[in-house]
Amino acid sequence: MTRKIVVVGWGLAAHRFVTGLLSTDADVDITVYAGEGAAAHDRDTLPAALAAGRGPAAAALPVLTDPRLHLRADVRATAVDRMHRLVHGTDHWIQPYDVLVLATGTNPVLPPIRGLRTSDGQGLLPGVHPAHTPADFQALAEAATTATRAVVIGGSATGLRVAAALRAMHLGDPQVSPLHVELIDQTPATPEITPADAYFSLRRTGVIAYQDCRVRTLEEGPNGALAAVTLADGYRLTADLAVLTCGTAPNVALAWTAGLAVARGIVVDDTLRSVSDPAIYALGSCAEHRRSLSGQSETALEQADVLADRLSGRDPARTYRGPAAPRPVPDAREVVAEAERVLKAAAA
Repeated sequence: MTRKIVVVGWGLAAHRFVTGLLSTDADVDITVYAGEGAAAHDRDTLPAALAAGRGPAAAALPVLTDPRLHLRADVRATAVDRMHRLVHGTDHWIQPYDVLVLATGTNPVLPPIRGLRTSDGQGLLPGVHPAHTPADFQALAEAATTATRAVVIGGSATGLRVAAALRAMHLGDPQVSPLHVELIDQTPATPEITPADAYFSLRRTGVIAYQDCRVRTLEEGPNGALAAVTLADGYRLTADLAVLTCGTAPNVALAWTAGLAVARGIVVDDTLRSVSDPAIYALGSCAEHRRSLSGQSETALEQADVLADRLSGRDPARTYRGPAAPRPVPDAREVVAEAERVLKAAAA
């Protein structure tokens, strides 16, 4: 009997899971709600595509073609009826399921900064861009072609990569001056969040980085667009482009309204099954396993492989036990020694 599997989300984890499931002879019918478009993307590669000037299409994952796969592009799931096992979408279609997999990912966090939004509160101040979806990076790439001074707000891993990408955009073009880029990390610098060697590497690219600073206001210019970024101590940074990379939060709205157990993420057991419903699974950065959240690509891929093996029957007893032990934090003395070597070489 053909099992109806519905997947909500079309990011790295969902793409890997569907690929693994289709690689077997499993008798399945898969429907994917791809709210961000038909192309699945690896968000971690979007900054590199920005730096190379290739656009988000360069970060797209391989297209899957299989008669067992039905992709509902630009359609978002709006509600889950767990009693009747139905998913409602923005296209008003009601999709039945035997197994539901939630791979809804994360939402960007918008910081509480005065002047962030337009006066009517309906959108961001012109010149201010989030950096999360492929559409965000497409808009950012277009804005960066005419900008002269950019400020990246947020010292997350994405923030560091975006700052370096913006700085590298025009370095190979002698006709265009490199974009002046400054980064503001609003959290205290700790090895767990922002390793010292990461900031050292960023500064070597020409990006000016401020750590443990807070943004107080985004100033609007006479033309109604961004003119400057003011820090809490009153220091003013002239800018015509601001990028928000202040972290993300698990997208659990659909699970919460469906009555699933939600803490920080969708609570799952070692089989990646929701602890509230045996027909619903979650994987990737929206899933909370053993009180732990992970936004790492390696974790999402491993979870996708585990779930594909279980649901395809390839390894029905396989379980997920959590991410591998974290890599050791670089010794600060090694970072300082490397900085001294670079400075000596520059002075020679």
